[in-house]
Amino acid sequence: MTEASDLYRRVETECPAFQARVTARALTRYYNACFRPLGITAEQFSLLVGIGGSHEPTLAELAARAGVDATTLSRNVKSLERRDLVRSHGGRGRTGKRLVLTDGGRRLMNDSMAAWERAQVRLAEALGEETSRAAQSVMSQLAVAAQAAASAISPTDSSGT
Repeated sequence: MTEASDLYRRVETECPAFQARVTARALTRYYNACFRPLGITAEQFSLLVGIGGSHEPTLAELAARAGVDATTLSRNVKSLERRDLVRSHGGRGRTGKRLVLTDGGRRLMNDSMAAWERAQVRLAEALGEETSRAAQSVMSQLAVAAQAAASAISPTDSSGT
């Protein structure tokens, strides 16, 4: 192996960001399969949870909580609006328009929550309850650490140190 390929292997085995992306993709595939009979994706489920679990959030609020780009989220909301699962009202733009679940959205979420519960049980059984709790804790800690590390990086610091 070359020195470069050894370095690339280290990234695969040691980099939390690399491992998190691989894990996120695997989990997304799993939850997509669980929600497929309901006609939604894991991403749409998360968005519906964010809307239904808040009091009329704005797009900007949802994007900030989820740590995603508001433009991407906006496209997903429009898709849910076309399916009459979400309705927007009020102000203009990402910071003014408020989002609510429609009656159809609430019915879908009732069905989706049952599918989510079954998915959670299967995943916890496959992983083991103790490991599942530890993984949740470590992921939360990692997110906090990454946010703290990111805030310590100067905008002009391209080396990351």
